[in-house]
Amino acid sequence: MQKMKDISQQSCRRIIVVGTSGSGKTYAAKAIAAHMGIKYICNDSLIWQANWINVPDDQRLPGFEKATDCDAWVIDGNVASTKRPENALLLKRADTIVWLDLPRRTVWPQLLWRTIKRSITREELWHGNRESFRLSFFSRDSILIWSFKTFTINRKRYQAMFNDEQWQHLQRIRITSRRSFKQWLSTLPAKVQTQS
Repeated sequence: MQKMKDISQQSCRRIIVVGTSGSGKTYAAKAIAAHMGIKYICNDSLIWQANWINVPDDQRLPGFEKATDCDAWVIDGNVASTKRPENALLLKRADTIVWLDLPRRTVWPQLLWRTIKRSITREELWHGNRESFRLSFFSRDSILIWSFKTFTINRKRYQAMFNDEQWQHLQRIRITSRRSFKQWLSTLPAKVQTQS
């Protein structure tokens, strides 16, 4: 794993932001995109259709291929399972993976606040989908329950991935606090030149 101070001197144009639910992947990816002036890709918009229907597995890859068919982008999503074709594609095309490995005491309050806010405001997420109190708090598919169940699993998966030299072609950045993310973000080039 490379140190933050070394990253600004190297290529960082195709970035995957990963982390457990509620770690701030979307915030971080949008902040990177805005700082660098590159394309932001919402992973969830490529795997969900309207009415919270999953895009069928055999139809996902073309969406990811099209979205990442440019020289600079940042996407928020988890790629721990490389058996999925879209994850394998992202890891092949990316040059950097940023792991938001924030502690539970940071993640869960963030996720709870975000969930309450989205449920109250009925903010549209993608394709007309919105969170609701019923879906978020009382459903077996609750994002809160999902985060609770997968927190430790995700941490183990990404720790193993970051230690695996199979991914040595990727700059692997582990972020453990909001402050360290801001510090790392400031090392990135601003408004890079891109080609469609």
